[in-house]
Amino acid sequence: MTTLKIFKYFTFALVAQATIMGCSRDKFAEYNTDPDAVLNPPVDYLFTQAVIMSQDNDMEAFYDNYSYVSRWSRVFLQVTGNSLGVTDNAANANNRYGKFFEDVGPLLEDVQRMIDRMPDDERARNTYKRAIPSVVKAWQAWYVSDVNGSIPYTEAFQSRYGGTLRPKYETQDELFTIFDRELKEAATILSTPQPVEQFSYGNQDLYFGGDAAKWAKAANSLRLMIALRLMKRDPARLQAIVQDVLSHPAGLISSSEEDWSLKARINFTQGGNWNITGNGRLFVGESGVVDYMWNNEDPRLRFFFRPNQWSELNFQRAKDQGVIPATAVFNPRRYYGQFSNPEAAEDPTKARFFAPLQIRDGENTITLDTVSRIQDRLFQPENDGGTGVGIFPVLTYADLCFIRAEIAQRGWSNENAGEWYTKGVEASLRFYDKLAESTHIVDYVPLTDAEINAFKTKPGIAYNAATGLEQIVLQSYLNYYRNFNEAWALVKRTGMPNKTTALVFEDWTNTGSVSQMPRRFNIGFPVTGEYNFDNKKAALDEMMRDPDFGEPSNILGRIWWDKQ
Repeated sequence: MTTLKIFKYFTFALVAQATIMGCSRDKFAEYNTDPDAVLNPPVDYLFTQAVIMSQDNDMEAFYDNYSYVSRWSRVFLQVTGNSLGVTDNAANANNRYGKFFEDVGPLLEDVQRMIDRMPDDERARNTYKRAIPSVVKAWQAWYVSDVNGSIPYTEAFQSRYGGTLRPKYETQDELFTIFDRELKEAATILSTPQPVEQFSYGNQDLYFGGDAAKWAKAANSLRLMIALRLMKRDPARLQAIVQDVLSHPAGLISSSEEDWSLKARINFTQGGNWNITGNGRLFVGESGVVDYMWNNEDPRLRFFFRPNQWSELNFQRAKDQGVIPATAVFNPRRYYGQFSNPEAAEDPTKARFFAPLQIRDGENTITLDTVSRIQDRLFQPENDGGTGVGIFPVLTYADLCFIRAEIAQRGWSNENAGEWYTKGVEASLRFYDKLAESTHIVDYVPLTDAEINAFKTKPGIAYNAATGLEQIVLQSYLNYYRNFNEAWALVKRTGMPNKTTALVFEDWTNTGSVSQMPRRFNIGFPVTGEYNFDNKKAALDEMMRDPDFGEPSNILGRIWWDKQ
């Protein structure tokens, strides 16, 4: 990394830190006038910047999430439904790759290298601070590999420190072993009392405020999330990791207070490509998802979606203005989803009960549609003048409850699947209530304990061992509404929801043929003359030996963990 780039990162980190946590102007001036300070910036500020960069990716929001993954996983879709080409390409996607290798990874490596160069007594007091970046780096590398397969990792980010400019690529099989080892090591260090008092990142740690015990639990919990990807490839390794994690002294995330998430304290998603309603986009719920939530009186329905505009008042206006027949009968249900099958528009059984119509309210025109818009501010709190605060979940207590429930349901632990499932349902409801309040969604109504208790005891929601796996997966899917990648991965890994589950995913058809959901992003083939051509080509050649991988540009192809 060049001196200029260090200065850029350091300056940005100071600005962000000043904005988020009130860093003084004097401190900012000190590090912008002292050359030694710039060349040897405090590791706290570099770590802050790495955390910010791990979440601040508006190109990923615009392309990867809003344009592709949300539709493939049916989290939401355009108000007009999907086009016939919804599964054909992912142009301009895979932005996580460049963000990690150009920004996040180098910063985390710098933090650890700078600690390694400290005098012995100072380095000993930074043991926890050195371990924490390992957790973030493993998480981000796994996130990249999740849709790319083989990536350079152990030799990446080393050239500035005498390493190679042509790092080797590790296979995903190798990476899963490396990630688990690094996370276990970090969890062990962070949960072990040190012989000397430890320095802390404090408020510069935007996830846990420098709390080593919470980081230890997060690292250990992430091991479980990653291990589930081994379900089809290496179930024996998965089960070994499960047993090791459950017995590890670090423990696991045990309450919502220990959620691994970033609560943004600035207008983090204010403009640019974060704008979820920009470029004429209007996202709505998917039919099967909304129907399932409506039929089960799921309290999260109002947190995920807005009621359509067919209020009793607008319904009467439409009748009075002759827009609908005078004999029309009001339908009190105001939550409907759009059909995601690209050919749905040609199916007369899937017509909306009223097509979009317009009425007058004085001089104003109101467009009435039956489909329910998403609560845009859940994803972009500043939308339409909002003043809320966004929350970026990485791994929450609710996530972990459902992970532990699934592991127990499949017989990979001796824990009680029903107990963890029920805890997960409640934790998920409470998380989305918290998120809805924080982001100032439209017409927010707080969740009540009575709603939680009623929902947990509903037929089809209350745990039933005979249908437990499906129940766990469906509730886990809804819980990942605010985590695009995990919703997509869950569908890929379990094959649920599908057309036979209680939450119905209708087939997508194109000229009568069933279309498959994309499973990864386009992996660019190396160009002759590329600096690391040989290693990249060797990695691609190795992945292409698996016939399910297909060509690098085939987004329907499967990477190693995503075995049929």
